[in-house]
Amino acid sequence: MRIYLVRHAESVDRVPGMPDAARFLSARGRVSFREMARRFREAGALPTRMFTSPFVRAVQTAEILSETLQYDAEVAVALQLAPGFDVEGLNVVLDAFPGEREIVFVGHEPDLGDILTRLLSLPRRYAMRKGSIAALDLPDTGNRARADFAWLLAGDRRIEDPAMLVP
Repeated sequence: MRIYLVRHAESVDRVPGMPDAARFLSARGRVSFREMARRFREAGALPTRMFTSPFVRAVQTAEILSETLQYDAEVAVALQLAPGFDVEGLNVVLDAFPGEREIVFVGHEPDLGDILTRLLSLPRRYAMRKGSIAALDLPDTGNRARADFAWLLAGDRRIEDPAMLVP
């Protein structure tokens, strides 16, 4: 099973009176993530499920991705993807959808970087950039404590060697 960890695109800055969950994508974030979504499509991604954090900026990122991929299923809000998402929460969602080929998870830092670091057993924590996408291959059944790295799209780079994730 392939999973994609997608960090939401750039959002507006924090302002007094606006709850963090209500922060939305900036104009620059929308434009840059449309390009990232196009590159994701060109990489051959064909997700069978798409989950997003309930936070507005993550939902908007998932919507852009869905539109670009012409994904015709529902983009589901998963409360587990709110800040605090971890490998255990990932497994809860995965356990509910056995047999899926490709699943997208749109969420936040530091959660996604922590999951990537843990599943790849990296020696140092990796921080995912806003709007970046990591592709990991997990076993379909059994122990999902370890993943194989497929690639990472970050900015204008495509990284295919996990050693490049560690400075």
